[in-house]
Amino acid sequence: MIVTGSATRRCGYEAVNEVNSHLPHYKQIRALHIHTEPFSIDNGLLTANGKLKRDLIAARLQNEIEEMYAVKQAS
Repeated sequence: MIVTGSATRRCGYEAVNEVNSHLPHYKQIRALHIHTEPFSIDNGLLTANGKLKRDLIAARLQNEIEEMYAVKQAS
């Protein structure tokens, strides 16, 4: 999961733990990355309608996404 904004890692993991407690193991969030720059139209990560530009987000955050999958596989 990628969180944008000024959230702390602790706050993020507390929220994830709360959500995970209600989910079966195969749906649980295993890794978290906090990206301080919010997704916006100005930085090209949102459309004019406010939708995510998934391909651009994946390209820009490729290293972070790969790190999250590495953490998941190591668990």
